[in-house]
Amino acid sequence: MKGLPAETDFIVIGAGVAGLRAAIDLAAAGRVLLLTKTEAPPRLAEVPLSDEEEVILHLQDTLVAGDGLASPEAAKIVIEEGAERIEELISWAGRSSSFAKMSFESEPSYRHSHVLRAPGNSAAAEVLRQLWSKAQTLKTLSVGEFQFAAELLRDDERVNGVSVITDKGLPEEINCSAVLLATGGLGRVFGNTTNPDGATGDGIALAFRAGAELSDLEFVQFCPTALYVKNAPRFPLSPALRREGAFLRNIELDRFMRKYHPEAENAPADVVSRAIVHEMEISRAKDPFVYLDLTHLNSASVQKRFPRIYQTCMKHNLDITEDLIPVRPAAHFAMGGVRADMNGKTSLAGLYAAGEVACTGVHGANRFPSNALLEGLVCGARAGKAMQNELKIAPRTAIREKKAASQNGPVDAGLEELIGQMQAAMWKNVGVVRMRPGMQETVKLLEGLAPRVGHPRTRRSFEAANLHATALLVTRSALARQESRGAHYRIDYPGRDDKKFLKHSVIKGDSVRFI
Repeated sequence: MKGLPAETDFIVIGAGVAGLRAAIDLAAAGRVLLLTKTEAPPRLAEVPLSDEEEVILHLQDTLVAGDGLASPEAAKIVIEEGAERIEELISWAGRSSSFAKMSFESEPSYRHSHVLRAPGNSAAAEVLRQLWSKAQTLKTLSVGEFQFAAELLRDDERVNGVSVITDKGLPEEINCSAVLLATGGLGRVFGNTTNPDGATGDGIALAFRAGAELSDLEFVQFCPTALYVKNAPRFPLSPALRREGAFLRNIELDRFMRKYHPEAENAPADVVSRAIVHEMEISRAKDPFVYLDLTHLNSASVQKRFPRIYQTCMKHNLDITEDLIPVRPAAHFAMGGVRADMNGKTSLAGLYAAGEVACTGVHGANRFPSNALLEGLVCGARAGKAMQNELKIAPRTAIREKKAASQNGPVDAGLEELIGQMQAAMWKNVGVVRMRPGMQETVKLLEGLAPRVGHPRTRRSFEAANLHATALLVTRSALARQESRGAHYRIDYPGRDDKKFLKHSVIKGDSVRFI
């Protein structure tokens, strides 16, 4: 688009699955502005769903993974309506498209479930492509590429706009009736992550600064088997590989998972992550990792079943049918986020959230694989419908000041070093395994860095400020939960404490409470 409008009916921040799905419904009711800080449509690499090779409809496993905190009602909605949303996409695609070739199959390893697979690609990739294809047909939907949402605008009663740093570096204000946060995850808070560069916790920080409630931020899922190649992205190797029969071997090439869990490689993801971390510590290697071994499996079947993983590894001269694959854990998915109901409503009027940035209770303390895609589709659609009711509330009229690009200020040469400090501390002390002293050390470090990130003016300095705010929120939430549950594991509190902590954490300002 040539320029941003002064006002519109709805603003959607984020062009992933949840944002696109919401925008499609909203476009039937009014003018929609979809803001993305990357290009549109986003590359699959920019959407942290790349472990979603398939969609598995299974309520019971969702509740088990949630470790007592997953909402049965919310999970049931996602499972039931997820199938409807997939069928809807197939109907939009038409019989001649590759998307229409996706099919539900029964899967012996998942009782009472069905698996959606896309021939030759991941289900997540096909869903994203089809959503974008649909969005392009809507005349009332405008897309602002490379537009960075810097602040939520609000009056005494409601959120009613967004302050943006444009692709030209100019600050602009856009007024609207309602805003949807669909900004994705916060993985870049950690030094090792499968998330794209843009996953800097922007939506979390925007909501926090506006005064919204956040929930369950201590629960961050770590992908146990992220491809570990120097100077390459941490590509997540799907848990489906382990279900297919892949082994984990330590640096001595010994299988080790039986020591940690009776289901060995098919243990829950958090158990596998902790086992790998322990094996890496035992090795005392300067640059530790373990191996994922598929060499005993049928080569042709592996290539056919996992074509994208095969091709990605081949780009790094690794043939998964012949070579041992170096892997290590990496931050992958945030179960917590902006506290919202299943229609995306947050604690602030006019503000909605959907997808990974939202915390609806679907995942609880840990995510069941493939539920991120379903949640994005279902909650995106629900938020799109609910936000239409906000049209009756007129957007605020404001005078926008045109400021020179130089107002963005000079680039801070030490900014990347500062970001690296935060990421290293978070990975070391608030990663797979946590303890009070390490987390307290991280809080002290982050509080000391506050003056450096307090007055952002460039896009990257805003990202640094968002990383800083999100890191503090995650660490404070993790300190407050004095137990181990789901993806949150503390050495000093290794057991579950249902009497005190069978509750959700809620953080607003500096206080954390459990409800």
